[in-house]
Amino acid sequence: MSPDEQARLRARLPRTFAAFYDRFPRLLPVQCAAVEPLVSGKSALITAPTAGGKTEAAMAPLLQRVLDAAGRDLEGPALLYVSPTRALVNDVYRRLTVPVERLGLTLARRTGEYRPTASALPHVLVTTPESFDSMVARMPKRLLPVRCLLLDELHALDGGPRGDQLAAVCERLRKIRASAGGELQVAILSATVERPEDVAARYAPDCVVVRDPGTRKMAANVALVPFTVPPTQKLAELVDGTGGKILVFCNARADVEWAAGQLKGKLPFGSRVWAHHGSLSQRVREQAEKEFQHARTAVCFATSTLELGIDIGDVDHAVLYGVPPDVPTLLQRVGRAGRRSGSVRFLAIARDRGEILRFRHLMQAARAGRLLTDPAHYDPSTVLQQAMSLLLQNPSRAIAPAHVLDRLPAWQAEWWTEDRLEAALEHASDWFHRIAKGHFTPTEQLERTLEIGTMHGNIGGEAEVEVLEELTGRSLGTIADRASDDAVLLGGRTHEVRQASDGSLRASLDRDSVGEARFTRKPAPPIPRALAQDVMQWIGLDPVGIHRVEGEDETWFLLGLGTVAGTLLHASAGARVVKRPGRGVAFGLRFKSGHADWPGQIVEPERLRLVARDISSRLTRQLGFGPWFRFLPVAERHRAVLAALETEVISRRLQVAQVHEVHDEEVRKKVRSLMAQ
Repeated sequence: MSPDEQARLRARLPRTFAAFYDRFPRLLPVQCAAVEPLVSGKSALITAPTAGGKTEAAMAPLLQRVLDAAGRDLEGPALLYVSPTRALVNDVYRRLTVPVERLGLTLARRTGEYRPTASALPHVLVTTPESFDSMVARMPKRLLPVRCLLLDELHALDGGPRGDQLAAVCERLRKIRASAGGELQVAILSATVERPEDVAARYAPDCVVVRDPGTRKMAANVALVPFTVPPTQKLAELVDGTGGKILVFCNARADVEWAAGQLKGKLPFGSRVWAHHGSLSQRVREQAEKEFQHARTAVCFATSTLELGIDIGDVDHAVLYGVPPDVPTLLQRVGRAGRRSGSVRFLAIARDRGEILRFRHLMQAARAGRLLTDPAHYDPSTVLQQAMSLLLQNPSRAIAPAHVLDRLPAWQAEWWTEDRLEAALEHASDWFHRIAKGHFTPTEQLERTLEIGTMHGNIGGEAEVEVLEELTGRSLGTIADRASDDAVLLGGRTHEVRQASDGSLRASLDRDSVGEARFTRKPAPPIPRALAQDVMQWIGLDPVGIHRVEGEDETWFLLGLGTVAGTLLHASAGARVVKRPGRGVAFGLRFKSGHADWPGQIVEPERLRLVARDISSRLTRQLGFGPWFRFLPVAERHRAVLAALETEVISRRLQVAQVHEVHDEEVRKKVRSLMAQ
């Protein structure tokens, strides 16, 4: 950035430039590009890779505008900062404390653990989507001063029930501001996303997109380490002679626990091995973050819980243990390392030849800037959660379907008719009491839920039981509800778990046994259809055709439908296909010997609709619908599943597709790798 450009930006940010940027030698391109639209009052989606300077890019111009408009009469909260998790809220709070206080403004956080202590809300309030929902419902008048809403790490929420909930709460805050003649400016921060204009439109009207024009160079070392072999040697080689911190991303909690348990106590890491995932208690996760942040030679195994920007210090090496489901996940994970350089190098550990193939394809797509994601689908069950929140907001404790629809974003309201929404509320009779047509009040059960606030959440729970430390009684985390008196891996260490007289599970360290990771099984993250089709083209096949590969005992048909649609077609094929398709179902079907011809009847539209109804619960889990989904009428659930699957599109494509025989031996080898269990 030239001196003239630096001077121009200082002039546009006379009160906030020094507070946010004086500690940096220069501004990043996205920080320069975001100033003009945000200072002029426009809403904006700012996309940049991990560690791309997005927070400062939004906060400096937003607070400049707030200070210019309010003068000495600034009320709080003027800016509401929404982050996906409590851990991120704490992290953002720490990062913003110094620059916000330099401006003479107050800052606080609001989560389940923290509440502003002063009678007046602070000028800048950092919170979660659930707490944001709670504030809009419980204290709407206190949010009248909000001028700016900042949505952080939106890629972690968009396309799921929490994203749909957040979009609805944004619309409600917009209406609260409008009731007093005010407008709401929205800034959205996200890692690089496909279709950014569509993403922005779901949360703010007339939103401009500010993109980071630069990219970090990327290089990977792909190593093959079979499933049953610990990755100890490959990780030790990374720090041989130089030391360093390694962050290893796994796709499952059990992989985190097993790998951490295998490395703990071995050179060169010794005891400096940590595990981090959602079944560990918050205390255990925060302790791992703190200790890993200050370690020198260490390794931390994590699931997606460390994908976001939680401060764990500079990470020297990123490692992917198992192939990620999609390109954005790969970029998010590898971007956590090498922040002090302009390039990214990482180790990709594949467990079989199919994963090597997938890693190479993901790298090729990532370098080309092709994210290969599917369009987001709406979770209509969020309307039930929002109806509960609106009941709490309304002093009369009553709602009407028309009242609910009026407070939804237009794209959500278009899904419903007033009659269908009335039927959905009436069907959810555990929560809503219909007193007359178009009028509902809360049931006693919902009244209790409103009082404790659990209805603000849209995260599906798991049937797991809490494990407490034997001596302290503090929570270690949760495990599947299995028999006690077992050696269980939790936090990368083996514990002897027993049932205490009060019924709780108590754990004590067991240094002699080899524990087992025991968690409620969750479906693996689905491979998108766009990615599966691109893989077909990458290995030399027509992505819209059907490709047959004859094997010794099986016939394989390559379709490239992705995990969810592939699961539907596998169920439609019935007894013709192998019972357990494995991850290969995202790419095609494995037919038993004797079924060499393509059975076209399995893709007939009516058949797909019926099969989708039969396996609705499995598809619902894969599609990621939220905890309120089961309270919708069956017809509404079926409608949502079919819309997300696009069964009509699949049927039309496969009914006219030509079947091609694959003879090229190199392509056949790649197909065998992809379709392996």
